Amino acid sequence: MAFFKQLKSAGVTADTMPVLSVSVAEEEVTGIGVDNIAGHPVAWNYYQTTDTPENEAFVKAYKAKYGQNKVTSDPMEAGYNAVYLWAEAVKKAGTTEVEAVRKAAPGISLDRPEGKVTIDGENQHMYKTARIGIIQPDGLIKQVWDSGEPIKPDPYLKGYPWAGGLSAGQ
Repeated sequence: MAFFKQLKSAGVTADTMPVLSVSVAEEEVTGIGVDNIAGHPVAWNYYQTTDTPENEAFVKAYKAKYGQNKVTSDPMEAGYNAVYLWAEAVKKAGTTEVEAVRKAAPGISLDRPEGKVTIDGENQHMYKTARIGIIQPDGLIKQVWDSGEPIKPDPYLKGYPWAGGLSAGQ
């Protein structure tokens, strides 16, 4: 929060030096103060404004339960998704035994508020759509770009030549 407040007090704005954040969602905008962060870009997989039928229902249900002024966010939606993905893996495994569920999980796909998500069989991470958005004066995020389809997860950076020595501590 202090970072964006200090930027603004130093005269640095999104127009003069946009700062791309990968951990600021709609919830944090309130704490930072929308006047301090509006116009700056963010990268996530989900925004409250993500345009899917599943998200419309998700946001409506969330606001009905927690209040019209409450916002959803990427971490919140990811946790919500995890419960449903785990349930699908349990159904497929026929048990809640951890190893059986883990073995059943690869390839499970669901249409969630952010769009289609799929559990990767190689690394147990999610295929997800990447999004870049701009924080709006109302505190919501307007998507300005997306990857067009879910991206295969690469949590260990195996697909990047520059990262070759990282796992060896080099």
